[in-house]
Amino acid sequence: MDSPIRILLVEDVSEDAELLIRELRRGKLDVVTHRVDSEPALREALTGFQPHVILSDYNLPDFGGSRALEVAQAHSPDVPFIFVSGTIGEERAIEALHHGAVDYVLKDSRARLVPAVQRALRDATERESRRRAERQLAASEERFSSIADATQEWIWEVDLAGIHTFCNPAVSKILGFAPEELVGTTSFDYVDESDRKSAIEVVTTAIAQRTGWRDLVQRWRHKDGSIRFLESTALPLFAANGEVKGYRGTDRDITLRIQQQEKIARLSRIYAVSSGINGMIVRVRERNQLFRDACRIAVEQGGFKMVWIGAIDPESGDGEPIAWAGSGTANIDRIRLTSRAGLPHSDRPACRAARENRPIVCNDLLNEATLTALASESASGGYRSLAALPLVSDGRVDAVIVLLAGERDFFDSQEMQLLEELAADISFALDYLVKQERLNYMSLHDPLTGLANREMFFDRLKQVMGTLRDDRRPLAVIVIDLQRFRLINDTLGRGAGDEILKAFASRLEGVFGHAPTLARIGADRFSVAVDGMSSSMLAHLIQYRIIDGLAFPFSHEGRELRVACKIGVAMYPEDAREPESLFRNAEAALHRAKDTADTYTFYSPEMNAQVFKRLQLEGRLRNAVSERQFTLAYQPKVELGRRRIVGLEALIRWNDAVLGPVSPLEFIPVLEETGMIVEAGRQVLEQAVTDMLRWKAEGCVVPRVAVNVSYVQVRHKDFVATVRAAVGSNADLGLDLEITESLVLEDLHSGMAKLGELRADGMRIYMDDFGTGYSNLGQIAAMPLDALKIDRIFIARMAKSAEATAIVSTIISLARALRIDVVAEGVETEEQATLLAALGCGQAQGYLFGHPTQPAEIGKLLART
Repeated sequence: MDSPIRILLVEDVSEDAELLIRELRRGKLDVVTHRVDSEPALREALTGFQPHVILSDYNLPDFGGSRALEVAQAHSPDVPFIFVSGTIGEERAIEALHHGAVDYVLKDSRARLVPAVQRALRDATERESRRRAERQLAASEERFSSIADATQEWIWEVDLAGIHTFCNPAVSKILGFAPEELVGTTSFDYVDESDRKSAIEVVTTAIAQRTGWRDLVQRWRHKDGSIRFLESTALPLFAANGEVKGYRGTDRDITLRIQQQEKIARLSRIYAVSSGINGMIVRVRERNQLFRDACRIAVEQGGFKMVWIGAIDPESGDGEPIAWAGSGTANIDRIRLTSRAGLPHSDRPACRAARENRPIVCNDLLNEATLTALASESASGGYRSLAALPLVSDGRVDAVIVLLAGERDFFDSQEMQLLEELAADISFALDYLVKQERLNYMSLHDPLTGLANREMFFDRLKQVMGTLRDDRRPLAVIVIDLQRFRLINDTLGRGAGDEILKAFASRLEGVFGHAPTLARIGADRFSVAVDGMSSSMLAHLIQYRIIDGLAFPFSHEGRELRVACKIGVAMYPEDAREPESLFRNAEAALHRAKDTADTYTFYSPEMNAQVFKRLQLEGRLRNAVSERQFTLAYQPKVELGRRRIVGLEALIRWNDAVLGPVSPLEFIPVLEETGMIVEAGRQVLEQAVTDMLRWKAEGCVVPRVAVNVSYVQVRHKDFVATVRAAVGSNADLGLDLEITESLVLEDLHSGMAKLGELRADGMRIYMDDFGTGYSNLGQIAAMPLDALKIDRIFIARMAKSAEATAIVSTIISLARALRIDVVAEGVETEEQATLLAALGCGQAQGYLFGHPTQPAEIGKLLART
């Protein structure tokens, strides 16, 4: 120490005191001494002299050393007390040490005095340092406790496992938990699940790098279940070995700041949407385009998860989405929209907005009762809030725009005010477009019937003809003129005539649908362009749809009115290649019909002859179907190796009383076009089963019999039931079905499913005329087939064409790969049969093995085998 050492001597013999002083100074200690020999003097010296060390004799005349020690301990416990005596025994010395003395020195061993004093001073200094540190620590802890209790920030400590070891009271206001509720629990349990993984990663990285973190923002769950945003800063706590033992940090609640930032961001998004849509409005000229662009802008610039607009039909009050953008649009067909009350979905937000003509908001979609049916879509799509706003045109709700946000509680008063202004802007544009569309519509449509007018007809006819790149694709222009229509106007009034015109237009729409070329081109004249129909199909359409449709009387004020018509038809490209010329020729054909007894005529006389023949054939076929005139002939299928019959193919035949024998190539297409093939096919199936049962009853070994079925039959909803009804209880009879590749193009999936059912019943499925269609290998592999039949055209060319042989070989290899049989058709020579056998073909049919034969002769043939 820098100042002299103050030593208090409790000694009644002055000489002994001088010896002690001399020893201390001899030990080069800078000392100041003061001697006392009574208790009062001791007490006074403790206060006035304030010694650094007390050296006391043990035996004093007025009071003993033990009393001196007791007084010193009571007054100055931090001052070292050393006994210096010649009479103290070991037991008393130990007892003195127990009562607070720091050491004892015998008078005859004064050499120990200086080291004892130095040690005592050193120990006292260390004790004082410790006490000072303890006082500072206590003060620091008191300050920390005061700050921790007063601050609004959550102060915490956690161990390496994330378990809270300390929490200040502020956590109660921030998270709703009392400090004692959190202490002993894991902090990660309170971090929101969406941030939990990243929180663990942050802590793990910090531990590995022996660092803390700053300004870490995470979502925490409040005790009431709500979410709080906390900003965290922390420093590591180190153990004695230098390893991180935990963390101490502070978290402050920045929820309000985050919400304000999000609110500003949401408002900015809506401002961006408003700006984008207002910019788009001045450019768009069509309602649906307005709706599509509005949805797109709301998603791209507004950040909405999904936006859709549904149009409301003013008459029915029902609607459907017509424009949409964003995620989840695959489920757009599940949306139901109506302005009518009382329906199962009438309480949905969009329906209420349409019905009540006001915005409807739902800020918690996952708990919205009216949208329970769509809860899974909302959850998977990340939709949490919804706003539905009506779009008004001409004073009524014309549509509804629905915006879906990914945040809960997205739509508050400020957002809705902006969105309502946005909806008003869209409504203004919509109102303008609707009026503009109405004007455009009136300029291009007949105001009475709603059909296109003459100008629109020619415009659309030019468009259709502009797409006809291939002259083999037919197009017909049909002109229809109502007969004696002026008489109706003159006798019953124009009102009756208008009703007839509207009713007739409605019937034409029933025939042609909403064909864009269907038009009213004059007071009592209509026209339509029909694409892709042959003349025979047109004749059927005109005779059985238009003319027969007009045969039913029209009703006016309880009266039945019958109206006749004349029809003219011109065909592209035979009659003309330009729209105006084609139309003039159709009108010329109409005038010819009006000059004759014919109800309709084609511009070309040759075409009229073809149509007459086609209609005659169709009429005779109707009789044939109703009178069951069709018969069957059977052609054998043989095993090429042993030339034995392994099957029969049933072939339809027709010998008409007027037309004579008619080739299947002529009458089967007509049966298919008219749909009569369904009934005719049923008769063929029943006849084949009847013949097989008769052969079996005659004792014949009946092979499997294949019946050809048309794609029209297979497409019919009752096809499977029809086949099963024909077979009846004879499922093991051995009836098979032959189809053509056209089924692959017409109705692959549905048709294959039906054939699969019949195949499961035990029937075998053959693909007839394989190689002439357009099916691909993937489709063939997916079909329920038992055999491929190689078309006769390839068999006929085999002997002269290596290419044809290669095709046949490829088909046989394909059948082997698919593990199905292969049958060659049209085999007429031994050379063909030998080559087929060499290529690995198993079965064949053709004139070499037998011509199509009547059932009775087939029975005799089977009886011999």
